[in-house]
Amino acid sequence: MRIVADASPLIFLAKIRHLELILTLWGRDIRVPRSVADEVLTAGTDPVEQDELKTFLRQCHIETVRAPRQFASSMSRADNEALTLAIRGGAAMLLCDDKLARRMAELEGIRPIGTLGILLKAMQQRLITPHDAKMLLDQLIEYHAFRIGIGVYQAALHAITRAS
Repeated sequence: MRIVADASPLIFLAKIRHLELILTLWGRDIRVPRSVADEVLTAGTDPVEQDELKTFLRQCHIETVRAPRQFASSMSRADNEALTLAIRGGAAMLLCDDKLARRMAELEGIRPIGTLGILLKAMQQRLITPHDAKMLLDQLIEYHAFRIGIGVYQAALHAITRAS
């Protein structure tokens, strides 16, 4: 299954040291726009996160997106490139946390999945325990500025509780 990755799930999973979940869940046909790769490898990133991101990106297909579509003026260049690459490359899924980019992906027939969805899928596949899923979600929120609405958080807790 061809997957395109935007920056935020890569960054957040690197922060909690679980970036490998993407490759374990979906294999190695992960496409990453060059602008996304550049964004996640910015100076000032924690050295351990930086190493994890570099290792991950070496296992992906980094692609230059020529003449990306401008889906919305409020979307970043990287978001527009990730969505353009997903559409042009016939991707089944877009790894993305940005609400607008996720809506645009759905309109284009591409399934979006974000950081939280990746954690829940990893839990369902028994790659992490329900306890770990909750702990990692709470770490993202408390220490890494991961923002989700209270309703989404409660739904995630319900899914985690059901799995325990």
